[in-house]
Amino acid sequence: MEKAFEESFEKIYQNIYDNCSEKLNEVKSKKNKFLAIIGIVLVIFNLLIFIFEVKNLLFLTISISVAIMILLFVVGNENYRKLYKLYVIQDLVKEYNEKFSYDPKIGISRSEYLSSGFDTGFNEYYSEDRIYGILDSGEDFQIAEVATYEVSNYKNANGEYKEEKTLLFRGMYGVINLKNSVSTQIKVISNFDLRKFDKNRVEVDSSEFEKFYDLITKDKIKAMRIFTADLIEKYIDIVRDNKYGFELKIEDNKIYFRYKCNNIFEPPILKTGLDKNLVKKYYKLIYYLIEIVKSTIENINEITD
Repeated sequence: MEKAFEESFEKIYQNIYDNCSEKLNEVKSKKNKFLAIIGIVLVIFNLLIFIFEVKNLLFLTISISVAIMILLFVVGNENYRKLYKLYVIQDLVKEYNEKFSYDPKIGISRSEYLSSGFDTGFNEYYSEDRIYGILDSGEDFQIAEVATYEVSNYKNANGEYKEEKTLLFRGMYGVINLKNSVSTQIKVISNFDLRKFDKNRVEVDSSEFEKFYDLITKDKIKAMRIFTADLIEKYIDIVRDNKYGFELKIEDNKIYFRYKCNNIFEPPILKTGLDKNLVKKYYKLIYYLIEIVKSTIENINEITD
C-alpha cells in the first residue's frame, strides 16, 4: 500500500501545486499587506497621541489598537483557512476520486457517530470536513473529522464554578452501507493484553497484527475468510504510520471505522499553504482509510454474494 501511495502522491501533489499555489500566495500576500498598512496607521496614530502628550488617552488607544490587530489577524486567518480547504483539500479529494464530494462545513451527525458504539461517554460533540460518495463497488460512504469531549462542572476551593473539558477522541470517523449483510459483528480494536483470554478473540497468523490489534467476533470462520493475509497486511501498514492505530467494526450491513489523528485539513500556521509534507499527510489520511475499507468490502462481498 505504501508503494502505491507514493506513486500516486507525486503526480497529485504536482497537480495541486499547479492549480492552487498562485491562488493561495495571492490571498496570503493581500492579507499580509492589509495587516501591515493597518499596523502602520495605528502606530502613527499612537505616536501622535504620545507626541501631543494626551497621556490619559495613550493607554486606551494602544489597547484598542492591539485589539484591532488581533481581530483582523484572526479574521484574516479564518478566511485563508476557508480558501485553503476549498482549494487544496477539495482538490486532494477530487484527485483521489473525481466522483467523491467534500464539504468542509458539515460533518457526520452525533446520532450516526453514536450508532457505532465506539464512544458513548461524551457530552460534547463536534464534526466537520465531510468526504462522501459512492465507492466503485457500489457502497455509499461518508468520512469526517470528529471530536468528542467529556465536560464537567465543579466548584473550586474559592467557591467558584469551573468547567473542565477532557478530549476523548479526535480524528476521522466513517460509515459505510454494505450491499450485503455479514449477519454478525466483527471488531478490529486496539490490542489489550488481558483480552487474550476473551473466548471471542480470533488468533491471527501475524505476530505484528497481534501486537497492534485484537480481532473479536463470535463467527470466527467468517472473520478469517474476510481477514485474509493481504488484508491483514494493510491493517499493519496503517498502524505503522500512526501510533494510535485504526479501529473498525462490521455489524450486519454496516461498517464503522475511526482513526485517531488529531486536527486534520488545517492550513499550516507558519509554512506555505502547500508545504509538501503537510499535503502528503492529509492525502495519506484519505488514501489509507479508503483503500483499507475498500479491500475489507471486497472480501466481504466475495463471501456474501
